[in-house]
Amino acid sequence: MSVVVTIHFPVSDVAKAIEGLHDNAEFLEEITASTKDAGVIHHRFVSGDGELVVIDEWETAEQFQGFFDGNPKVAEVMGSIGMTGAPVISVFESIDAPGTL
Repeated sequence: MSVVVTIHFPVSDVAKAIEGLHDNAEFLEEITASTKDAGVIHHRFVSGDGELVVIDEWETAEQFQGFFDGNPKVAEVMGSIGMTGAPVISVFESIDAPGTL
């Protein structure tokens, strides 16, 4: 089964971080295109209090880690959003449970 990966990016200003994403729209689209061949199933940005969060679904944790560690473009994006600390990455195994959509 697939894995769900969350990456919490602490930022000093959420609005400016979102603006940074939009300023790099073409670059982000290139990264997303490359993840499709790397095993990503779903990818989404959300925001919270003092953070941007990426919620991904990947075929395997190893595919995510290989992409995240092996793509220098990821570091460039992290630099464009005004991060105030290291990202926090969590990987969750999908389970087959009643009521799952």
